[in-house]
Amino acid sequence: MNRNILRICLLLVLVSMLTLFLNSGRTVTARSLQIVEVVIEAEILPDGNMKVIESRTIDFTGQFSGIEQKIYYGDIAHYKEINVREGEEYYNLTDQFPTTDPWTYSLKGFGDEYFLIDWSFDALNEKRTFTIEYTAVDAVLVHKDVAEIYYQFIGSEWDVPTHDARVTLRLPEGAEEGSVRAWGFGPLHGDVNIDSPQQVTWTVSPLPSGEFLEGRVLFPTELVPDAVRFSDEEVLAGILQEQERLAMIANLERGARRYQPYYSLFLFLPAGYALFRIRKKAAARDEAYSGSYYRELPGKYPPEIAGYLWNKKSVKDEYFAATILDLARRRRIRIEEIPASSNGKGDKDDFRLILTDNSSNEEPLDSRVLNFLFITVYDYFNSKNEGDQRRSEPLEDKEITFSHIQQFAEKQPKEFYSFYNAYKADIDQAGQSYNFFNQVSATNWGCLPMIIMLAGSIVAVFWLQLYILGAALFLIPFILFFGSPSLKYTAYGADQLAKWSAFRRFLLDFSKMDPSEVPSLIIWEHYLVYAVILGVAKQVINQLPLTFPSMEKEPEFNRTSWSSFQSVQGVNMVNSMSRMTDSLNTTFSSAVRSARSTVAVSSRSSS
Repeated sequence: MNRNILRICLLLVLVSMLTLFLNSGRTVTARSLQIVEVVIEAEILPDGNMKVIESRTIDFTGQFSGIEQKIYYGDIAHYKEINVREGEEYYNLTDQFPTTDPWTYSLKGFGDEYFLIDWSFDALNEKRTFTIEYTAVDAVLVHKDVAEIYYQFIGSEWDVPTHDARVTLRLPEGAEEGSVRAWGFGPLHGDVNIDSPQQVTWTVSPLPSGEFLEGRVLFPTELVPDAVRFSDEEVLAGILQEQERLAMIANLERGARRYQPYYSLFLFLPAGYALFRIRKKAAARDEAYSGSYYRELPGKYPPEIAGYLWNKKSVKDEYFAATILDLARRRRIRIEEIPASSNGKGDKDDFRLILTDNSSNEEPLDSRVLNFLFITVYDYFNSKNEGDQRRSEPLEDKEITFSHIQQFAEKQPKEFYSFYNAYKADIDQAGQSYNFFNQVSATNWGCLPMIIMLAGSIVAVFWLQLYILGAALFLIPFILFFGSPSLKYTAYGADQLAKWSAFRRFLLDFSKMDPSEVPSLIIWEHYLVYAVILGVAKQVINQLPLTFPSMEKEPEFNRTSWSSFQSVQGVNMVNSMSRMTDSLNTTFSSAVRSARSTVAVSSRSSS
């Protein structure tokens, strides 16, 4: 398969995969729920029990008839006074588990680990707030030096995130400022705050699915005089030391996560550097010409070969215009303008090509182009019967117009397209003989960047940086197929390319230079041919009158092939030259598109 077609197909696949990846987390199913808010108000009682009121606001999409929640035992011996309500309306306790009737709830224990609260309701595309009340018996553990509550307020069983979670714990009165210490466990972005000696608050926004929220509070033992759970140990110093260690680890992890995206992206810098070095080596720039300008033609080869190097083996339609101009420069043909007023084509100028030299010592490229123009096209339009296309040797003074080339492509698309493909093949074959390039296989250069990026992907998975993983999955094949140096320049090729780049800069800036540094007018006839290949022909043509103000009166001008454009019914030569190059490029490109389209349609029809 053609490499460019493969690249386009891969790009489409990658874009589709990236789109799916980016939208994978946004899929909205027909039936879903979101936990908008969880508000828990807990109160420590003097007897060491803890009263909990937990309100959870859920936004339902679709039809729902019930929900269940785990309450973990942990260090709690048992729970009592368990109720479910909405607002002030309480649900009814039933022995059936799970429940099926709306406004009922039931309980079921699962060993010493947890018990389930299951309640039923009817909800359809609405937002409801459910409140669970219970008392955790003997929740407080009294040590010799401090009392402790260590409780998981929200479990990790929820498979959907909670947008906002807030837990408020109230302590009995009597504690002094600074005598209460509190910590939180769960997501690193959560906060714990001691509002006063009587109140501690934990907040997390959001609380991801599968994450829990725990709180640990130390306070004076006098606040729970009727508590019955004792440890008979002094634990304050040990707990403070443990929490200091955990806080240090959490802060380090919090800082690491804050800069994780930068760390993840940094992992790909070695891949980029490796790719840069490989491409630099492929370009062989170290041995290449490094000057700003180059005032001579870098190589003694036809313009099509310069284009072969400049465009990395690509053959473009502009090469044909350069071939025609080069034939005119070497006096093989003559180009004349046919003003719109005399060509019968309205406001569109035309140009004629006149064969002036029928010698047979031309290069294969010249021979193919001349035979096509002055045998194939000429005979087609000058035969008595268009179907009788004679094959004769070219004779001087034969002439065709640009419009003939366009019409021939439309009437004889297969023959035109056959010439075009043979013309490109000739350029490719000739270009290969100049040893500009060494072929590079993607497997030869791509191993190091690929290994580095795969390592970065593994780290991204470990850090749960899915967007970094997505970027890596996209960049690996992208670099392999789109960033690979599919061509490696030889030292000669890199030097020639650098000189053509410097020569192109000279063509763009020569009118600003000292006139003594600018070549004579006769040389610019040759330079213009290569300016077409380099895509700056119009800029060169526009600058010539600035550098040679009286160019049409200079003797050198009459020795150029441009003299045929002088004063065509008062038309300025520079404007005529500009129109000619534009018209030739446009004509040939249009002819190629027309023939290619017709041949493609014909091939599909025959198959």
